[in-house]
Amino acid sequence: MNLHPARRRNYTVHPLPLVAMIDVVLFLLLYFIIAGSMVPAESQLSAALSTAARGAGGGSDLSAQVLYVERIGEQTRFRIGGQAVTDRGSLAAVIAALPKDPGVVIRVSDDAPVWATAMALQVIRDAGFRRVSYVAAGQ
Repeated sequence: MNLHPARRRNYTVHPLPLVAMIDVVLFLLLYFIIAGSMVPAESQLSAALSTAARGAGGGSDLSAQVLYVERIGEQTRFRIGGQAVTDRGSLAAVIAALPKDPGVVIRVSDDAPVWATAMALQVIRDAGFRRVSYVAAGQ
């Protein structure tokens, strides 16, 4: 290796054009704006439970349906009113027959699997319910 100063090669550094750098920065900015989450925070989603007091006759005569998600032995059961079902198709049929205005409250037992709760929420959303509340069994 020859480190003699007289024998060093002169390299020229070509500066990056400023316009290209600005294009890259704007492209990255646009990417992060578009790729960012544009859904509302969970605190801004509507819930079926409201705290506003209503006068006599000012509200609906219907109350929210309560869907229980519970585990009986090795089987997961969905119970609403007097009907109990164990599969997604039957649950969808029962949910589709309910009135949409009052909404649905999902009560989940402590030993119910997470997939069953997620499936119940998806079936309710697919049926067109806008007002859905979640309540854990301990509450």
